[in-house]
Amino acid sequence: MRVTGKTLSRAGEVPIGRWSQGVAFSPDGKTILVGNMVEKDYWVFQWNGSTLRDTGRRVKMSGGPVAIRTAEK
Repeated sequence: MRVTGKTLSRAGEVPIGRWSQGVAFSPDGKTILVGNMVEKDYWVFQWNGSTLRDTGRRVKMSGGPVAIRTAEK
């Protein structure tokens, strides 16, 4: 999503897994993780400022990843 003034608009879209919960952004906003309960993994996406792309990288979990948090600096 993109915020321009007081307007929210779609900036990009890619398919994700099933029953997706939890999204984490890297500090620079270029790497995005999305947790998928059914697949029991996180999918890794890249954002270059105009295009969102699936990297194909998957981080497997032993259970469904319900939530995620990034570390504070």
